[in-house]
Amino acid sequence: MHPESNPAPAARPTSAQAAQKFYIKTFGCQMNVADSERMAALLAEQGMTPADEVEDAHVIILNGCTVREKAVHKAISTLGSYHKAGRKNAIKPVIGIGGCVGQLEKEQLFKQAPYLDFVFGTDTIDNLPEIVNRVQNGEKHVVFADFDKSMDYSTETKVHGHKAQAFVNIMKGCDKYCSYCIVPFTRGREKSRTIDEVVFDVARLVAGGVREVTLLGQNVNSFGKGNENVKKREPQELNNIIGKVGPRAGEENFPQLLRAIDQDPRCVNLKRIRFTSSHPLDFSDELINCYATPEKGGVAKLSPHLHLPVQSGSNRVLQKMGRHHRIEHYFAQMERLRELNPEVGITTDLIVGFPTETEEEFEETIKLLDRVQYYNIFAFAYSPRPGTRAAKLPDDVPDSVKNERLNRLLQHQLEISGRNFAECVGKTYEILVEGEARNQNLVEKNRVEKNRVEKGTAAEIESGAKPVAAGGRVWMGRTGCNRVVNFVSDSNRNLLGKFFDVKIIAASRLSLQGELVVTPTFAEDAANAKVEFSNPMSALSNPMSELMTSEVVS
Repeated sequence: MHPESNPAPAARPTSAQAAQKFYIKTFGCQMNVADSERMAALLAEQGMTPADEVEDAHVIILNGCTVREKAVHKAISTLGSYHKAGRKNAIKPVIGIGGCVGQLEKEQLFKQAPYLDFVFGTDTIDNLPEIVNRVQNGEKHVVFADFDKSMDYSTETKVHGHKAQAFVNIMKGCDKYCSYCIVPFTRGREKSRTIDEVVFDVARLVAGGVREVTLLGQNVNSFGKGNENVKKREPQELNNIIGKVGPRAGEENFPQLLRAIDQDPRCVNLKRIRFTSSHPLDFSDELINCYATPEKGGVAKLSPHLHLPVQSGSNRVLQKMGRHHRIEHYFAQMERLRELNPEVGITTDLIVGFPTETEEEFEETIKLLDRVQYYNIFAFAYSPRPGTRAAKLPDDVPDSVKNERLNRLLQHQLEISGRNFAECVGKTYEILVEGEARNQNLVEKNRVEKNRVEKGTAAEIESGAKPVAAGGRVWMGRTGCNRVVNFVSDSNRNLLGKFFDVKIIAASRLSLQGELVVTPTFAEDAANAKVEFSNPMSALSNPMSELMTSEVVS
């Protein structure tokens, strides 16, 4: 059954729910990670607690992605394994699926997975407590997947537990309708929050101990456009780098939001602002100017990192993709950005094997990597998605060719990343500690990585490797420009959510190894953070490991 247009009030927790545990698995983008964080907070408000293992959960939720066909298959397969795991004990959990998969597939999912209890979409997350309550009271195959068709968008960021980082949705939906992309069909039309509401939201998070926020939207450059509830501000003249008209007079825009957060006295303890994702078509000079140093009028808290998806290095392929930008304009944007701030780390998304892509056009994408010198790329072989315009094109690039091109692209980028990362050795960066490194043996990790690195493409990794002392731990964090850094602390103290200066002593093609410039002390801990931070991913079964990344296809 479907809900009415207006969301139902949150269900009151029952005594049974108060003793229950939930398990959330996340596939996809950072927007999905933020949505899962919201789900965890909503269930926690009902008295539930996160389960470490799926077998211990009374409520199992998979937050799925539909960007690629493979992601949908993976979601269904994972659900099947969870169903089997749930039957091994006496809990008999309720199982649901949400996110873009739930929004797109709706009732069809019950045919693929008859054991499913409920399906919900991207606009009905706040109905989750009610949905779970109804299923646990005996209702079968509950569906909440209607779009909110109003153009208003107002929300409050929910986080589960105390942490130093938070994702903040500033808008949702996309009106670009690129020919290959399913997102407009799973996230709906563009809607923005107001600047005042977002700033208040961020200030509230900062008061709770958050020191880094990532502003989220399918296309943050469209923030404020068409917002019917926006408080009119003085018109600002924008000069988009490709000559397009900027926001209409009186509309809020994304650079204004960045500056409002940066300058608000309630956000004085905020250290970093990140954002994702952008579209080259709307990437304005005003936004580029935000990356300047504060002395030159830039936004002081804005991290020197930009993720700007380009998708292809070929103008003809870009036209087929419906991207509406040309590669020359993209190059001009990158050059202007690098002139303003050479330290900005740039990453991008790329698709290989798009219908009719020739070998020569693929080579143009290789040349793109050489020219821009990305820190990292997220690359995928083209996968037709139902309902998109590209799905009507002949998928005429064989899978073998797609995979071969993907491998070549990734290997080429690894060489570029290796050279770029090697230049970091000897430098000191401020790191926000995000958690313990998966591999606690850095020496062994570096030895394996060294064997994979071709001569001349990266620094000698083992030369600076530092063994882990007894009782010590290996931590992972990121620089402002989004490079991953692993470092050893000989103390067993919890460094999660704190900032430290780390000197880089070794580099691979994928990450950096560093050492603390100053050994943490209790006094520094007190100055560094006002609260103790729990593991930010504890309720989400480490969803960051499921963010869309690319691996070499064997």
